[in-house]
Amino acid sequence: MFQFSFLEIVLYLVLILALLILKPLFQMLIMKIKYGRKMHMMYFPLLGRIIEFSRGIKKHNDLLHFEKMIPQQHPEIEIVVSNTFLGLTHVFFKPEHIKFILQNQDLYKKTSKVLFGERMLYKGLAFQDGEDWKLARNVLSKSFEFEQLRARIPLIKRLCEEKFQQVQEEEPIDIINISGNIVGEVITQSFFSQSFKDLNGKTFLSELVDVMINIISQYREAPIRCMTRTFIFGTRDYPNWTIAKVEQKLLARLQKIKDMLSDSIKERQMMQNKPADFLTAYINTIQQNPKLTEEHAIQQYIMLIFAGIDTTSNLFGACCYALSIHPEWQTKLREEIQKQYGTYEKLNSDNINISSQITNFINECMRMYTPVPYFIEREVKQDHKVGDYFLKKNSEVSLCLFPNNYDPKNFKDPFTFDPERWNQQNIDPFIFLPFSIGKRNCIGQHMALMEIKCLLIYLLMNFEVNLTSEKQVWTFKFVYTIQDEKFIQLKRIVK
Repeated sequence: MFQFSFLEIVLYLVLILALLILKPLFQMLIMKIKYGRKMHMMYFPLLGRIIEFSRGIKKHNDLLHFEKMIPQQHPEIEIVVSNTFLGLTHVFFKPEHIKFILQNQDLYKKTSKVLFGERMLYKGLAFQDGEDWKLARNVLSKSFEFEQLRARIPLIKRLCEEKFQQVQEEEPIDIINISGNIVGEVITQSFFSQSFKDLNGKTFLSELVDVMINIISQYREAPIRCMTRTFIFGTRDYPNWTIAKVEQKLLARLQKIKDMLSDSIKERQMMQNKPADFLTAYINTIQQNPKLTEEHAIQQYIMLIFAGIDTTSNLFGACCYALSIHPEWQTKLREEIQKQYGTYEKLNSDNINISSQITNFINECMRMYTPVPYFIEREVKQDHKVGDYFLKKNSEVSLCLFPNNYDPKNFKDPFTFDPERWNQQNIDPFIFLPFSIGKRNCIGQHMALMEIKCLLIYLLMNFEVNLTSEKQVWTFKFVYTIQDEKFIQLKRIVK
């Protein structure tokens, strides 16, 4: 066996640390010499742009303040390069660069950065590539066709009425959680045509979301442990013997959830007359394609919950925030809703998109407060150039939306909330893309907008919306959102 002295071990550790700290710095300095002012460095040992995020919160109550200010304070910048524990990330935001990356998906693959992602998400659509992605997209897309979406409006309306009946008036409420429960139940009913019994003293959906959040949070709560394992094993689905007790408990809870989903799938396979939903479509495809398994169906559902709840509920939270700081828009939209619908009962699939004012309001909220301002990082599969910028194999690429959303060349007075700008805007689709664009655009975008409209119409028909405090901090909780969970108060309108 090899034997090392204490001094040798220390020297090896120093060498490893030097590589982690100095190698990315050296690479970034070479790029800076080559590209000059067009490239912005976000370097800090091991942490990279996390430091810039912290600075944005401390100075401006906004984690992404720098990204929003690039067009006005740093118009020369075309690319931001930051270091991570594993290497460099290249952040692009110019429309021509975004267009190239999104139109050349074969040059990239999704990175494996979610803790224990192999056990809950990586067989889901957002993390799949190649033929696996094409097959899954084809199966799921049938459930997002217009006629399928129309059929869900009565369910969404009923859930809105049920959940908001429980709201305590003029008390701070977690509006994102309320809307998340509605969205999650719609996804569950659409996928399984059923609800699930409570688990561990919580509703099934609450337990699933809680487990997922706690698993993913481990990377933030125990960064040294997670980063060390990542450095050694090169993956975030680690060998069992390296898993901490808190992680073992979370994985046990996850397995209970997956067991319940598995039981439901097996019951469905035994049915003679199967309902027409996501699950039946998936079971039929599994029977025809040996590459697909029950685990694929389970992870597709978890993926839809993960992506659907967080993005839709936080966009609705942003809409509520905008309503509360711009009360004139509460009045305008309420008058529009009364004119177009009269009562909530009259809202249906034929008239849900009739109001351009509501659509404009949602677009402006997505421009200023989009929950997903950074796209999932992609790993470069082969050396190539994006515009003038050379990308090396195995480096990482990300796209950021805020520089375009806050560029006065694209949107006049970009820090002014103005939904009416959307009456005349003819925007380049590679400038405003809250749901991405192209073949890998968000499969659930029309369902999300339908849910947001149902939520907004019910809310404005029945409540006045107010902030609990004028000072609110914008941060990341897996998506871009407000730090305070209970930032909204509702007052019921007397009719």
